[in-house]
Amino acid sequence: MKINLHSPPEEVQIQIIPLIDVVFCVLTFFILAALQFTRQQAISVDLPKASTGTAAPQVQQMLIVTLDSNGRTYVEKQPVTLDQLYQDAQSYHQTNPSGLMVLNASRSISYNQVVQVLDLLRQVGGDRVALSTLPASSAQAVDSKR
Repeated sequence: MKINLHSPPEEVQIQIIPLIDVVFCVLTFFILAALQFTRQQAISVDLPKASTGTAAPQVQQMLIVTLDSNGRTYVEKQPVTLDQLYQDAQSYHQTNPSGLMVLNASRSISYNQVVQVLDLLRQVGGDRVALSTLPASSAQAVDSKR
């Protein structure tokens, strides 16, 4: 057997294009996973500010009802109609009579819609209904009194 020692050795090449494809696929997976985690947060609502608001009592059981700026109603991040809201609030109040029902209403929603949902919750829960607001800073409260 004859071995040719004078032939040039084959050049070793590292193919980087497939490696880049794999890295971009992994990066895409992590970006999509991160976006999915942020969607599981609470519904973002622009709450009004109130300088006279008090902190809610530490209640273990709370039913969160949200009115967004488009007029949609949510119970615990699930979209519902007013009839479904009444049924959900009624079943919640029966299982948790000392539980608190909290309404998060956007500041741009109409006053009529807020009163309608508050009235519905009060029919079910009586005095165990709260309207959520953001605390105003003391400087803004002083300016608003002038």
